Amino acid sequence: MAVVSTKVASALKLTMKVGIDEKGKDKFATKTLSNIKVAAVDEDIFAIGEAISNIKTYPLFGIDREDLYSLVRE
Repeated sequence: MAVVSTKVASALKLTMKVGIDEKGKDKFATKTLSNIKVAAVDEDIFAIGEAISNIKTYPLFGIDREDLYSLVRE
């Protein structure tokens, strides 16, 4: 039997560099924005991430998209 996947949710995850720890390593914080439309294209999500980073205190380190899929047998 084949398994079919269906995208059911998407989220935008922003990673920001918030400082340096006592050992000299970079410290990071993440902010996740849920309920992104599953049909949203990557370019739009990236643009939103950049726009949000412009109003944040810390510099942006990365923009990620997280998708959740439901799996069912055919």
